[in-house]
Amino acid sequence: MRALLLFALLLLSFCSSYVSETAQKKHTSVVERPDNFQVTIPKETWEPIYFKDIDERAAIARLPSLRHAALPKDDLETRLWIGFGLTALRGFDLKRSAGHWQATYIQGINPGLPRSEYQITLRPPKSGWEGLWRRLSDKGLLSLPDARSLGCESDVLDGVSYVVENSIDRSYRTYMYDNPQFAKCKEAKQVIEIANIFDDEFDPQLPRH
Repeated sequence: MRALLLFALLLLSFCSSYVSETAQKKHTSVVERPDNFQVTIPKETWEPIYFKDIDERAAIARLPSLRHAALPKDDLETRLWIGFGLTALRGFDLKRSAGHWQATYIQGINPGLPRSEYQITLRPPKSGWEGLWRRLSDKGLLSLPDARSLGCESDVLDGVSYVVENSIDRSYRTYMYDNPQFAKCKEAKQVIEIANIFDDEFDPQLPRH
């Protein structure tokens, strides 16, 4: 009886995983470039709208697009964008290049903000670079699906949305959670925790205005 129950639980877990993976594939576009660089982008209405804002802010920060070319072996880069709509877009850019870590805070541009404060190069985080990366990875930074593939939407018109971009191991992927504080799925809470990790690790280096 116990063995049968265990088998049933394993089967349920497998089925849930299969359904989740199938839903994610249905909602994403995967392009395999000639250089074996895989680009995975959600087939959702938010993507072109949000990335218009992202591309504009990234250009001001002189950040190249992560989806145009693979990074060198063992390099990685992740970006967290927070805001959109009526909220000034801010974010973090974290990368490891040739074994060296670097992080930049991308401040939301508001009237009167000095150009010198548009981007801030951050000093090492509280937990160290590897410690920060471990904390982010443990919260699902690299593995979280797009909210809409889960049906995990808040149905709130305005507010704050979160977009993550990851480029690692010759693969690029992005996903979004809109107003995750109002969503019920656990993945939405993980996105908030990821943002809180960035804020915690680099506090008090971040501006207060």
